[in-house]
Amino acid sequence: MIRLYIAQDTPPFSQGLSFILNPDQGRYLVAVMRLASGDEIAVFNGRDGEWTARLGDAGKKSVRLDLVEQIKPQTARKGPVLAIALIKRGALEYIIEKATELGVQSVQLLTTRRTNASHTNVERLVSIARESAEQTQRLDVPDIHSPLKLERFLAEQGFDRLVFGDENSTHETGRQTLPMLQAVKALAQGERTVILIGPEGGFDADERAVLRGLGNCVPVNLGPRILRADTAAISALTLYQAAAGDWL
Repeated sequence: MIRLYIAQDTPPFSQGLSFILNPDQGRYLVAVMRLASGDEIAVFNGRDGEWTARLGDAGKKSVRLDLVEQIKPQTARKGPVLAIALIKRGALEYIIEKATELGVQSVQLLTTRRTNASHTNVERLVSIARESAEQTQRLDVPDIHSPLKLERFLAEQGFDRLVFGDENSTHETGRQTLPMLQAVKALAQGERTVILIGPEGGFDADERAVLRGLGNCVPVNLGPRILRADTAAISALTLYQAAAGDWL
């Protein structure tokens, strides 16, 4: 069954509620998927669970949906926050798609001293996250936040624990850095956890010193190989879900 995320403002979902789809989604159902009045789809809005909806008036200019019944109740957001430095467009889009599949609560885009991009198309990233949520049975869509400087993000301290991949830790003597899997196993239940992934060039020495100076920061070892940012992000999220997330 086709699933659509309803981002537009509507009253809380309830049996019998009717509303007009936004034009893009209406055209998708009628012109692309060839649905007609009486056909059913699944819809969710991130607040009221998933519902069966029946197409009412389905014309070229507008499509009305009538909610029939709830098929899944809403679940609470429990995933980690992914904080990721801006990288090349294709790799960043891939991360957003896979991070949505892997259950992140939100994504905070960052700029760092070695970031080789200063901006990105956040609207496109939001669209990718929505499509991924529709395809993977998620009942919500992760928030994608516009880029912040790393220093500002750290100063705001909107987290209980920050886990960051210290790509240089393997090559330094005297550094005892936990392996990623061991670190996430030690996380306390209910903690708001951030997984921080740096840019393609890694964090510079000053940034790493600031991170290591935070009392709630856990530097982790991602192994003997230098991972690309997209590989590091997906690997870290996979280990988190296996050790402390919703795969248990």
